[in-house]
Amino acid sequence: MRASDALSSTARTAFSPLRARASSKPPLARLAPLGLGQSLDAAKASRSDAFLTLTRASADVIDVSDASSDDTRVRASASANPIVVLSGFGNCSSDYEDALGNDEASLAKSLRSRGFSVHVAEVERKDWFVGILRGIFTKGFWMNACTTRESYGWYLERVDACVKEALRANPEATSVDIVAHSAGGWLARAFIGGALAMNASEVECSGDFLKRDERVRRLICLGTPHAQDAKSDPTRGASKWVNDTWPGAYFEPDVQYVCVTGRAVVGNASAEPKTIGKYAAGSYAVVAGGDGDGVEGDAVVPNCAALALEGAEMIVIDACWHSMSTVGTFDEPSKFHWYGSDAVVDRWLKVLRA
Repeated sequence: MRASDALSSTARTAFSPLRARASSKPPLARLAPLGLGQSLDAAKASRSDAFLTLTRASADVIDVSDASSDDTRVRASASANPIVVLSGFGNCSSDYEDALGNDEASLAKSLRSRGFSVHVAEVERKDWFVGILRGIFTKGFWMNACTTRESYGWYLERVDACVKEALRANPEATSVDIVAHSAGGWLARAFIGGALAMNASEVECSGDFLKRDERVRRLICLGTPHAQDAKSDPTRGASKWVNDTWPGAYFEPDVQYVCVTGRAVVGNASAEPKTIGKYAAGSYAVVAGGDGDGVEGDAVVPNCAALALEGAEMIVIDACWHSMSTVGTFDEPSKFHWYGSDAVVDRWLKVLRA
């Protein structure tokens, strides 16, 4: 395989949410961005038409009426830690600040309105692609044996910078709470374990040689795929390395781990193309293997993968979707509630009351 082909394949698979469908094709070919190879205008037009069908109500969507809404609004205590928000793969900082112009879906605004000091790690969408480009020239990439250093070392540096910023802005605080979306969750686990030190040295790839970052008190993971099917692993082994090095809630009780997942869509591998059930089945299959049929999740990450962190507190939220953007896009605001929506955050934010 040529390097350019491998880069394209890995980028298409890793950038979730993207178009996914269960098929007989190799796992790395299942996810491809809508409009790839088209002009920007043509891509937007075709994507919009496709997802009119994709987001239409169907039997595969768990209705919002099934969701509880009686949670008490959480307010930050006087001693609350500052919160560091980490983005998911393919997302950027503004997705969590502005939420594509939908204030109700802004995670940062929802948290600030409750009195928390919120700091979003600086990430641009292009950074993810550049990271993959760096990784493709390493031995680990081709052997599916990457650590976080090859393609995600830059991300850990951004996390470190944001933690420092949060503590400078809150001099009375000695630690932060991390709220991490999607892939940001397993990358945050690596950061807590001290993987940042590997960026500047040849430290052994074992937790025994790395020191825990004591500046982090809690980690709340929103729709994070903690388990990844080895055959279709778009992280080229990095996620597995994190799981092998720091399995489960590794630093409990020094660090509190919370896994939050949305129960929004049931995968339907036999559904018509461009329907949400079909999309979800393909996405779930890429993450957890199989064909994704009958599997429940947030339309991108199956519940079984999001809750695969032994020892962590588990929270399942009905009718909660994966992202602030429409499934399959990064630039169209979703019509559904996601983890960061003002109507949803109290259902997992309550863990900070402890």
